[in-house]
Amino acid sequence: MVKRTKMLIVGSGGNGISLAVLLDKAGHSDFTIITKHGDFGGAWFQNTYPGCEVDCASSVYQFGFRPNPDWSALFVGQAELMTYMQRVAAENRLYERTLFGCEMTHARWNEATACWQVETTAGPIEAEHLMLATGFLEEAVIPDLPGLGTFAGPAFHSSQWPEGFSGEGQRIAVIGSGSSAIQIVPALQERAAHVWQFQRTPTWLLPKNNRLLTDAERQLLSASPEEMERQRAVVFEQEEKLWQDTFVSMNGAEYERQARIYLENQIADPELRHLLTPGHAMGCKRPLVSDNYYNSLIQDNVTLVPEGVAGIRDGSLVTTGGKSFEVDAIVFATGFYFGGHILHLVERRDGQTVGGWQAGHPRAYKSVSVAGCPNLYLVGGPAPNGQIWNGLYPGEAVATYVLRILEHLRDKGLRAIEIREEAELEWKRAADALLDKAPVVAGGCTNYSLDDTGHNKAAWPGTLRSMTAALSEFDASKYDPV
Repeated sequence: MVKRTKMLIVGSGGNGISLAVLLDKAGHSDFTIITKHGDFGGAWFQNTYPGCEVDCASSVYQFGFRPNPDWSALFVGQAELMTYMQRVAAENRLYERTLFGCEMTHARWNEATACWQVETTAGPIEAEHLMLATGFLEEAVIPDLPGLGTFAGPAFHSSQWPEGFSGEGQRIAVIGSGSSAIQIVPALQERAAHVWQFQRTPTWLLPKNNRLLTDAERQLLSASPEEMERQRAVVFEQEEKLWQDTFVSMNGAEYERQARIYLENQIADPELRHLLTPGHAMGCKRPLVSDNYYNSLIQDNVTLVPEGVAGIRDGSLVTTGGKSFEVDAIVFATGFYFGGHILHLVERRDGQTVGGWQAGHPRAYKSVSVAGCPNLYLVGGPAPNGQIWNGLYPGEAVATYVLRILEHLRDKGLRAIEIREEAELEWKRAADALLDKAPVVAGGCTNYSLDDTGHNKAAWPGTLRSMTAALSEFDASKYDPV
């Protein structure tokens, strides 16, 4: 049997939750959510590694329609975030409209029915509107190391942490030095016999300045929505400036200065300090924030190895420089393929997949609408140029845009509309012209945000305010009826 729904939302993370809740509040209740996961939470359901916590202040990393006065800290951990998201999903009756353990495998537009024919692991689904909110850091990258299959111990990606694995008393290799690694290494340092941190390229790091909130502070936030909003506003302005200076322009010198001072204060050994000093501009790679990473590196049971890993030989891990390490377990903190490959599963009206047609230069009008794909909406995660400093917010912004389109379809008596290819290309050219001058492209490093043509496929070309403004306006002249 074919399940039918007006709107199909793919993904159960924060952006999928926002989209579903805001559609429902606007009277569009005929939707179904599918997710390959077993519950709501997205990245916060999938990532359970020790030390996992948000690097955007909790005061702003929350749903605008469901502010939370009960955070335990300035930056909360994975379990607390996941619980919050699941609570919001339950409050809005999303569980009964969700198919868990259901993964989308293909989607094709049916001209005759003006619907998307979506193949899933739980059977076919037909939907008038298809909304992809599958996350941008969801598809793990694990290097194909020669000899890895011969390694006798556990070897896993940070986002696939084995239940019950603590690393107690073990010799552990952590490969990678990005945002997951700098949380994992301090956590493992407390219990492992030894941790080797393998770093190919250092990244700028700033202090997080995290702490628990006092009972008095939490009581004040509960009693005073005005105070909660004031604190949100302060953090909002700080993050807007940091994003503008380090991702949209080349004005990160002050943050780089702060990072240098922090490094000098934390690491006394000049040789180690040199190994931890980047040679690229702030913002070329995702800047890191941590209060305990540097301190963990100077402990007796942690060693920074400034080399990549070449493979496994005779049961030992071998670096690109020929050094050999006997380890009991390997943790791949090697990141993700930005946006995943879901657009290779979506078939345009001409029969080509979106990923194939775009040929390594992913694009979408305002990061939402894709040419050749009527009634398709990218929501935060898989969207080219959809990344912003608050990764939980795009779902709210895109929901506003989707509602504008639904109003247009109703008012004009249309069944579907499709963004014009030239409008899509024009928007992407403007985004590239701006972002090509920013650190991700011009900062002198290699990063996951670059597409196959050397452009920034990840970042929104502006601030969160500009995203809000752009997605609040719908220009029907950019679209054709289908």
